[in-house]
Amino acid sequence: MRKLLLLFVGLFAVVMADAQNPATVFTIPQKHITLPCGTNCTNISVQVPHIRQSTTYTITTPVYAPYAYTSPAGTELVDVYGDDEFSTRIPFPFAFFFCFYGTTYSSLSVGSNSVLSFDPTLEQGDRNEYRIRGPLPNTELESAAIFGPMHDIDPVDAYNPAPTERKIEWRVEGTAPKRRFIASYNSVAYYLADCAQYKATHQMVIYENTGIIEVYIKDKPYCLAWNDGLSILGVQNADKTQSVAAPGKNATVWGTEAMDSCYRFIPYGGAPMFRRAELRRNNVVLATNTTDTSTASPGVLNLNFPNVCPTADSTAYEIKVYYGSCSNPALEVSFSDTVFIKKSVLAATVAKTDATCDVNGSITVTATGATGALQYSSNGGTSYQAGNTFTNLLPGTYTIMVRDAGTCPVTQTVTINLIGSVTVNAGLDTTICKGATFTRTPVSTGTTFTWTSTGGGGSTAPAVNSSITVSPQVSTTYTITAVRGLCSATDDFKVDVTAGAVANAGADGIILAGQNYQINATATGGTYTWTPPAGLSATNTLSPKASPAQTTTYTLQVTTPQGCTATDDILITVVPYCIKPMTAFTPNGDGINDYWLITNGNCLTSAKAQIFNRYGAIVFESKDYKNDWQGTYKGKPLPDGTYYFVISFVLINGKTEYLKGNVTILR
Repeated sequence: MRKLLLLFVGLFAVVMADAQNPATVFTIPQKHITLPCGTNCTNISVQVPHIRQSTTYTITTPVYAPYAYTSPAGTELVDVYGDDEFSTRIPFPFAFFFCFYGTTYSSLSVGSNSVLSFDPTLEQGDRNEYRIRGPLPNTELESAAIFGPMHDIDPVDAYNPAPTERKIEWRVEGTAPKRRFIASYNSVAYYLADCAQYKATHQMVIYENTGIIEVYIKDKPYCLAWNDGLSILGVQNADKTQSVAAPGKNATVWGTEAMDSCYRFIPYGGAPMFRRAELRRNNVVLATNTTDTSTASPGVLNLNFPNVCPTADSTAYEIKVYYGSCSNPALEVSFSDTVFIKKSVLAATVAKTDATCDVNGSITVTATGATGALQYSSNGGTSYQAGNTFTNLLPGTYTIMVRDAGTCPVTQTVTINLIGSVTVNAGLDTTICKGATFTRTPVSTGTTFTWTSTGGGGSTAPAVNSSITVSPQVSTTYTITAVRGLCSATDDFKVDVTAGAVANAGADGIILAGQNYQINATATGGTYTWTPPAGLSATNTLSPKASPAQTTTYTLQVTTPQGCTATDDILITVVPYCIKPMTAFTPNGDGINDYWLITNGNCLTSAKAQIFNRYGAIVFESKDYKNDWQGTYKGKPLPDGTYYFVISFVLINGKTEYLKGNVTILR
């Protein structure tokens, strides 16, 4: 490459990465294992690099996690800023040896075109080849070299003006026997003015005792204006007869900005360096695996530890893998990682709000120790929901279950009580007479009401209030249920039905004025009252004598000890006394007093009349006398004089009376 000299004052910045890879990176499909419900044991599977002797290499592409591209602890290689140059020989720290293609090296040289060479003949200022005229193996390129990636970059100030982030440095990190040598190229420009706009950032890392090489590429665009845009990512042995290159990256055009890629070269020739793998807990070896034949792909070794059964809820298991050193047969190098196995530790507490008359209850669940998303059930696991609160719960007992991604459900039993009450007082039992109607209005704090009855019936059900009107024919118990929201209360009262009262005042009567009438009433037991009292011998007996001055209706009311009443009436008809026989009459045909009259009214129903002369002989007789005798005997007028009569008559009240007297005939 031609040399272009242009001096600029540069400022140096630091680009840091937040991840650091060990020499061997474990791949653990399940680093955090949660035992399924009812499972006590599990298998632990790990993938580790399958390292062999460094007579050849295999390439893997692990996750991009570079070391810092610049570091205050790094040694800047200003002696390679001249373009196409190698640095001064860099010795490794004490006892740091690196195995490369079957040879152990203790130093290396750093080339400005992103090349590390273990060739011990190189000195500072020696030429670092920039031309790429064929793929690896390539006799024109450096021997015993790592090309990571080799392309024509130019760290001179002409293509890296200030302020610049350009820096080429090296450093050693870690602790023996697992140290690492890092060579970083940060924001270095490409050669030629047409390509200087591009910047390259990448690093090469070699690991003590294992011989592993890692190449991290952050930015590596290509520029066709120079060297045809070719670059190489690979390794070549000392006599330039053997090489391994990344697929598609051996003297080809490739790369981009923000490439963010990692390539790992793992020694993979000859005898394996794997010695054993140990499963440990608290620094105690539980199991040892010495099998190195199970490989998923070149450079990858599968390790399995079956039937691992933790006793604690959460247990950390260390997987420790031992390799032999490529430079010291007596030395073992170990690497470790941790797997966590978790048993069911899910716990749950519940808080509740009891229901009131007007508001339903709720339950809130708080779960701890969960793995993954939680689900909650209030019906014993019949169905689940994502939320931890259950609302609108009626009073009752609920089986609350909580489950997570990998543990048995946790169960809690919660009872929602009903806080508050409704009151109802139906009133005292009562007694009514058969046929009576009764209304009851209980006292209640309810809002709706329902009535039921047992033993009888005769009720009018209320619509929206608590009152009830009943007329039972037999003794009946009435029960009211008062409701407000969730609350209800019941009470009852009994209506005893008695037989009632019966009153019979007796037959109506007819009396003549001045006479009395014996009333013979009948009634159920109790107290008796006659109204009106006028003309009665007593008002509180069933058999008073009535002597009314005029026709009167008397009412009998009977009241039983249970309060039942009954009434009946009797009519006493008062008839004026109408029997008044004439003591003299003049049957002379003049139309005046021609007949003997014995009554002037209708107080009797029939009369038998007999007339005697002074000698006691019957001169007239009628069994139903109608005031029609004209003083004759056998059709002929009797002589004037005094005669005697006997009258028997039946009054309209049915009483038979007798009356004697005399009558005089005058003409």
